[in-house]
Amino acid sequence: MKILVLGLGNDLYGDDGVGPHVVRLLEQERAAGRPSAGIACAVDFVACALSGLALLDVVVGYDVLLIVDTILRPDPVIGRIRILNMADVRDVPGPSPHYISVPQTLALGRSLGLKMPEMVKIIAVEAENLHCLGEGLSEAMRRRLPDIISATNRILEIAARPVIRER
Repeated sequence: MKILVLGLGNDLYGDDGVGPHVVRLLEQERAAGRPSAGIACAVDFVACALSGLALLDVVVGYDVLLIVDTILRPDPVIGRIRILNMADVRDVPGPSPHYISVPQTLALGRSLGLKMPEMVKIIAVEAENLHCLGEGLSEAMRRRLPDIISATNRILEIAARPVIRER
């Protein structure tokens, strides 16, 4: 089984960069032999600022896709975590005809006969402003990093468990 932990976001837009930041920290943890190091299957960690159709090349060939990304909600609590399935994600294209949503990207890959992830989980992290130019995470988001990393590791461990099939 192959797992991709994909941190989506842009480091140049403050808290929008939490996905890539978390993925880099998880990769360092794994290299140092900490929490996710005990997972026996192949796990790749990718920090990525791409969106839409460009993600197709990134996710093809994986069995499991875990996405760490920010979300905007009314009255957000910075760093609050929500674990979502693909069914929880709106299938709405973005502001450009060249942009397609993550669900649309996965559906397109399947319709093209590409090997697409069968399991997709999104570790959605609430942020207050994703359009404010400024490198680095806010102090409020930095304080939440241990919780975001812990939640991502829990989902990773669950996703990596072998599937037991009944006879």
